[in-house]
Amino acid sequence: MIMPEKMSLSDFVSRRLHPVKVTIELLKHENAGSDDKGAMIGKPLLGSVISTLELFVEDYERLTAGQ
Repeated sequence: MIMPEKMSLSDFVSRRLHPVKVTIELLKHENAGSDDKGAMIGKPLLGSVISTLELFVEDYERLTAGQ
């Protein structure tokens, strides 16, 4: 995702943080439903978590590289 010219850095980061916050809540939910031995998370769900975090990191690095 490329930041539109009129969007501030704060707005851009805020917008991109939403999926990361949802991912965190999902992981909290999965952890709360697990036992003391460990949490089980399906491969598709884990892939979604990884993709969400990668997108945020990549977009942020691209945005801040020009500064």
